[in-house]
Amino acid sequence: MTAQELLEVRDLGIEFTAPDGSPLRAVRGLSFTLRRGETLAVVGESGSGKSTTALALTRMLPGTGRITTGTVRLEGRDLAAAGDEELRAVRGARIGMIFQDPMTALNPVLTAGRHIEEVLRAHGNRDRAARRARAVELLDRVGIPEPHRRAGDHPHQFSGGQRQRVLIAMALAGEPDILLADEPTTALDATVQDQILTLLADLNRETGTALVLITHNMGVVARACERVLVMYGGTVVEDGPTAEVLTRPRHPYTAGLLAAVPRLATPSGTRLTGIPGSPPDLTLLGDGCAFADRCTLVEDRCRTATPPLARVAADVRVACLPAAGRTGPLPAPAPPAPIDRPAPGAVVLEADGLTKTYGGRGSRRRGAPALDGVSLTLAQGETLGIVGESGSGKSTLARVLAHAHSADGGTLRLRGEDITRPSRRALHTVRRQIQMVFQDPYASLNPRLTVGEIVAEPLIAFGLGDRDTRRARVAELLELAGLDPAVAARHPRSFSGGQRQRIGIARALAPEPSVLICDEPVSALDVSVQAQIVGLLTDLQRDLGLSLVFIAHDLAVVRQVSHRIAVMHRGRVVETGSADEVCEHPRDPYTRALLAAAPEPVPPAARAEHAEKTGALA
Repeated sequence: MTAQELLEVRDLGIEFTAPDGSPLRAVRGLSFTLRRGETLAVVGESGSGKSTTALALTRMLPGTGRITTGTVRLEGRDLAAAGDEELRAVRGARIGMIFQDPMTALNPVLTAGRHIEEVLRAHGNRDRAARRARAVELLDRVGIPEPHRRAGDHPHQFSGGQRQRVLIAMALAGEPDILLADEPTTALDATVQDQILTLLADLNRETGTALVLITHNMGVVARACERVLVMYGGTVVEDGPTAEVLTRPRHPYTAGLLAAVPRLATPSGTRLTGIPGSPPDLTLLGDGCAFADRCTLVEDRCRTATPPLARVAADVRVACLPAAGRTGPLPAPAPPAPIDRPAPGAVVLEADGLTKTYGGRGSRRRGAPALDGVSLTLAQGETLGIVGESGSGKSTLARVLAHAHSADGGTLRLRGEDITRPSRRALHTVRRQIQMVFQDPYASLNPRLTVGEIVAEPLIAFGLGDRDTRRARVAELLELAGLDPAVAARHPRSFSGGQRQRIGIARALAPEPSVLICDEPVSALDVSVQAQIVGLLTDLQRDLGLSLVFIAHDLAVVRQVSHRIAVMHRGRVVETGSADEVCEHPRDPYTRALLAAAPEPVPPAARAEHAEKTGALA
């Protein structure tokens, strides 16, 4: 190792034991170095080995996970062979971890200050007053307002972005040399995501802490990292400087990931481009390139010879046999195809002046309105995109439209009929007509039920058909959602995130609704799966005449899929219009702020060069 190299990983292999007892090779032959103060992105689809690699660096692999080959040297000390006492001295103190979901990573019964104090105590700080003072100092450092007061608040009293800041404060408590950030901005909206990335960049610059950022968001990579490792099937397929990898990808998989990224400049009605096929079964990997079955440049030798990670340009390494003799980037991908969709028809759903205010538990006090006079319309066959920050009222609006919550005021009409406060019998009909697809495909499916039972639930609830009819309908719905009807006997744990979301869509379609409300349906999915799910929704809309309310914090996705967009802020709709008009000519300052914060997969230098050439504002 050189003086600047802080971490050196060589030939790392990680295995798990599959339920049938066979070895699952999660990571194979992984090698990279991390320099002091460097910002390194690790990208790839779910199952590529990103999070497993991060957990292995401090030997925190879950269940049957184990390191089978290789070394992990922190300034020469091999952590792969270290004892428990040595690892305890490294975890938190030398290598800190920021987890993806701050709500599950934080203990709901402990205050924010107590979380940080526990970390300090674990690392030898025995002075209670000093721990409290340091906790407040760290909360202030990560941008929590009024840190003296907020140190006594519990996790549920913070927003998603603030909870993530508390996690960052905990990770900084031990003053580590390396921060491992596992999808730290995935569930956050564009403006909060921008704030978190700015905070991480400031910490990196001021403290010299090296950052390993695990993400599937190429815009985040362009915004925050100097170098990129692209992983597929448990191994690195491309490694190089961010500007080089994002503008001149050499591996077909990297090019596919970049092509799947939605672009804010792409007009409405453009289909997202996905990568055909699915990631490989890690229990069946043998010789040859793991990406061969999905690759557009595959040759016969790719299926028998494992490509080495070879240098193809200065500081760029690629594991691709066809790319070995190529000095330039891959050919440009074909332009995205338009979405085949009919023009919207008559108004199906109409909201006029909807209000909703939640009160504190056990208190008569009422907080700020979650909805404050929201009015909008949705036509047959139309997609209405809803965007806004966390707390803007998007999900409350979804629940009120679906009658999961009742409105305090205003009027809601379905095909001209007032359904604001329906009778029990009318509510039964309304809920059949308006169905929801939820954000988290893992939490929204009952793990104890089979897929067939999950999809059949609405049919039973609405009294549709007998047992044989329902069984046939379940098979039809699974096929409609792009799944093999034979999976009906399996449980949710057997499926990937994208497959689970397809199951959720099949369930929502069961009672033949006319309106589908999609509340952040792709925020937890990587870009290639996101493209598949959005494509499925638009195809179903075309074939079934569905009206969609599409709620998301990714403005690029919303623009491409929506006919119109409504922008929400503090419970109100502050701007509405055609998707292209809102994104190209925003009128409200809040809309302009959202658009400015949206990350694009273009490195700053390339963005500045483009702006200089076109005379546009960078």
